[in-house]
Parts: sequence; C-alpha cells; structure tokens
Amino acid sequence: MDSSQDLCCMHLLSSNEGRFIAFTDSSWTRYTEFASKWNVFPCKERDVAVEALDRLSLTMEGINTCPRPMPSAELMPGYHRQCYNRFCDIQKVRRQEKAASKKEASREDVLHDWLIHPPIAGGLWQRNRVGYNWTQSTT
Repeated sequence: MDSSQDLCCMHLLSSNEGRFIAFTDSSWTRYTEFASKWNVFPCKERDVAVEALDRLSLTMEGINTCPRPMPSAELMPGYHRQCYNRFCDIQKVRRQEKAASKKEASREDVLHDWLIHPPIAGGLWQRNRVGYNWTQSTT
C-alpha cells in the first residue's frame, strides 16, 4: 500500500477529481519554466508554485536547473491535468504581462506629470479623460 501524499505543484482549482500524474522530465521542465514566469507577478499561480517548492525543499532561485524531484515515502510530486493546463497557459501569462506593463506605464505617466507640473500647496490632482489636471482648492 502506497502511503505517500500526492502533491499537485500547480493546484489552482479547489475541487479536482482528475487523475493525479507524476512528473516526467519534460513536464517538470515545463513546470519550472512557467513557475519562473509566474514568479515576477503577485498572483495565485506564484503563491501556489512557491508553496509547492517549499514543500519539496526547493526555492525559486535556480529552479530551472533543479532536477526533477523523485517521489518519496511522504510526497509524490506531480499535477492534475486541469491544473497543469491552467498553470502552463501562455495566454494567461501574456495577459498578466500586459496588465503589469499598463500599470507601470500609468505609474510613469503620473510621475512624468508631477515632474513637469509639481503640486502647489492648496491644490489637487484630478484625473480626466486625457490625463491629470491640477486644480486649485477653493476652500
């Protein structure tokens, strides 16, 4: 009787009845590739990867060079097919990258406006359709 606990390293779905699959060399390589991509974003995928790696006594630094973890008496590292598909979805990564770049561009625009038009005491920056306007306080 096998007493090891299945560890889905990409467990993103709360209820997953699917079959559990142990890592192969190629699935481990793909997992580490996407774990590295998700690591730069504050998101659920990153948290799931970091937690799983912690349980395997691995860290995100140098993950791409780590060998595939072997099953032990305590843990069987692997994944559910649905979790794997969601974690390794390049479209989701691209959407996250696009959102992050928009957020950074917006932050740079605000900083640029502030440097060109520094705030004056008694005023307020207000966002409009085009950007930001400085308005004097009437109080």
